Amino acid sequence: MIFSAICSIAPAAVRSGKAEVDWFSATSTYQAGKPVQTAVRLVLDEHWHTYWSNPGEGGMKTSVTWELPAGWTAGELEHPVPKRFMTGDLPGFGYEGTVIFPVTFTPPAGFSGTAKLKGKISWLTCNDASCIPGNAALEITLDAGAPAATAEAKWIEDAVEKIPVPAQAPAALTISEKPKTLLLTISGFQEDAAQLGEIEIFPVTPETIADAAKFEFTKNGKIWSAEVPKSTYLTAPLKELTLVLAEKGKANPISLTWKAP
Repeated sequence: MIFSAICSIAPAAVRSGKAEVDWFSATSTYQAGKPVQTAVRLVLDEHWHTYWSNPGEGGMKTSVTWELPAGWTAGELEHPVPKRFMTGDLPGFGYEGTVIFPVTFTPPAGFSGTAKLKGKISWLTCNDASCIPGNAALEITLDAGAPAATAEAKWIEDAVEKIPVPAQAPAALTISEKPKTLLLTISGFQEDAAQLGEIEIFPVTPETIADAAKFEFTKNGKIWSAEVPKSTYLTAPLKELTLVLAEKGKANPISLTWKAP
C-alpha cells in the first residue's frame, strides 16, 4: 500500500455533465526519446452512454486538445471496441459504464526537467430523453528518471490490449461498390480463426455503411462475403473503409482497411 501511494500520480476525477473523467500515466517518470503510455478514463452515470470514434447517427466522438512541453508529441486517443445502441430512433456506437482511452506521448531526445502535460477533453453523453455535453481540463506531471510504474500501470496495460490493431497479412478486405450497397469480401484468415458469424464487426470510417446495418457473412471456400447497405451520406465513390473485428469477450481485436485503387 505504501508503494502504491508513492508511485501513483492519479489526480482527482473531474465531474462534468453525466460523467467523471481522470487521466493516468503508467509511469511517474519519463525517459527522453522513449514513449510514455497514459490513459483517459471516463466513468458514465447509469443509463447514459457516450460515443466511439464513429459515433453513428446524432452522436459526437470524444475529442481532446493537448498542451505539451516543447518537442513532445501525442499519439491518437485510442478507442476500444464499442457496442451498438439506439438513442431514440438513432443507431449509434459507443460505451456505457467505464471506458478507457489509451494515448501515448513521446518526449524529444535530450529533453530534461519536469514535464507537465495538459489536455482539454470534451465528450457527449446521451440517454433516450436527452444529450448532455461534458468537458474537463486535466494534467499529468512527470519527472525525468528510470521507469517507475504507477498503481494504474496494470489496468492501462489491460486497456491497451483491447485496442484494435491492423490485421496481419494475408488477411485482407476488398470492396465492390453498388448503387445502394457495398459488397465486402474478407480473405486470408487462418483455418483455425473464429467463424465470422461469431465476430462483432463495426465500421470505423463514418458515413460509409448504414449505421443500423447487420453484417451477415457467408463463406465460400476461404472467402467470406457480406452485402451491406450504404450510408445515405455516401454520395461520392467510396475511397477508403476500415472495419473493426472483435470476438466477443476477448482481447486483441483487429482492424482491416481497404483503399480504392
